[in-house]
Amino acid sequence: MSCTNHTENKDTYVGGRIVNPNTNYVTLKHNDDIIDTITLDSNNNFGFRFSIDKESVYTFKHHPESQSLYLKPGDSSVLRVNTMAFDESLSFGGDSSEENNFLINMFLLNEEDNDLILSYYRISPDAFTKKTDSLRALRLAKFNTLESKSKFSPYFKNIALSTINYEHYDMRERYAFLIRKYIPAKFEEFPKDYFDYRKDVNFNDSDLVSNFSYMRFLDNYLKNYSIEVCDPSNRECFDLNDHKNLKRRLNLVHELFENDYLKTNFFNRLIRREIVFSQTKAQLEETLSIIQKFDRPTLDEKELHQLIAIQSQYLIGSSMKDSRFKSTSLDTLSFRSLAQGQPVVLYTWSALSFDAKKSNLKKIDELREKYPKVKFLSINLDFQNGALWQNALKQLDSKYNTEFQIISDAPFSRYSFFRNYLNKVYVVDQSFMITDNSLSLNDPKLENHILSLLNR
Repeated sequence: MSCTNHTENKDTYVGGRIVNPNTNYVTLKHNDDIIDTITLDSNNNFGFRFSIDKESVYTFKHHPESQSLYLKPGDSSVLRVNTMAFDESLSFGGDSSEENNFLINMFLLNEEDNDLILSYYRISPDAFTKKTDSLRALRLAKFNTLESKSKFSPYFKNIALSTINYEHYDMRERYAFLIRKYIPAKFEEFPKDYFDYRKDVNFNDSDLVSNFSYMRFLDNYLKNYSIEVCDPSNRECFDLNDHKNLKRRLNLVHELFENDYLKTNFFNRLIRREIVFSQTKAQLEETLSIIQKFDRPTLDEKELHQLIAIQSQYLIGSSMKDSRFKSTSLDTLSFRSLAQGQPVVLYTWSALSFDAKKSNLKKIDELREKYPKVKFLSINLDFQNGALWQNALKQLDSKYNTEFQIISDAPFSRYSFFRNYLNKVYVVDQSFMITDNSLSLNDPKLENHILSLLNR
């Protein structure tokens, strides 16, 4: 090769293997823009070349999972992943493998922090501060050791340190939220400098919009902000799906974010929740006026208007009598025939959120045993993929006579908006009228609501 003329290939290459694939393709995205959809070959391998002019963080997706991928111009990066344990099995080779393996290791450590928050939120604020400071110091030490052996670019160094710091900030935000909501008296014990880290936050960092720690921190900061005005005795104020709470967060999105991606991303998230948790026509009309004021070219107003049209059918007081569902034997049945004059609790799910479905089965069995005069019906949303629904049911120890699928003529291109209705609960009285559309299976208010229906 030394005797031949060699022109350096500037293309960037991404390839790898998917073990136990869910689909026959993978997707590469940059922020919300799809770079390409890449088909797997007969051995479940893939490869893709493209041109980039600067280093950046991309999103690699194999439905329904996704992860971050750092790339430089001219990189040749390979990965391997088993969908049975997506994040835990993901490993990188080739160029930038040290950077990418560091990022996935940080992601896994950050996921462990979810359990830590639930385990430690009852300890004192001072003890929690020391615990999280210690975790941050350990991760910084690990990065510094790796960085001393590698030649990380200033860009990646910022990504890595931001991943560590924003996870630290996020833990502080989540702990403060739990204390405010569940043990408000303990909030008086917070050190005066507890929130000093907020002075270091860049709320418009364009380099971090694909960074999980950064985006989760921003989300939890918005949640904390939305309950800071709450009187501890007013429990409705702490409900994150309450119309007023969502409106406070939407207002903060307007005030806080100048970055177009962040502003549109968080507006889309929150406006969808405001739509699907609207209880009255007046609330939907107010939401519509907010959409009209938020005039941005990247906003999918058509989809939001379709979502409003769907939600208008499920407001409190709406009739479910003539709604149609598909049984596991593929028969079409009306809600009236399913209810048989009893109060009904409908709860929605998708095979793409299989773990949530499994965790809800035990709760449903408990409620069904406590309230035998109430029908508990499971409504699957995967109406454009019957096989996905049927295969998921085979893996579940579930009563098929309570399992149904929604019937809809929505085009495939608009299927995604039904995911806004995942894990929703609808309570319907004996006259087929919706009496509540914003509770969850684990909300104590659900049982109170059921009792009020039975006592009518």
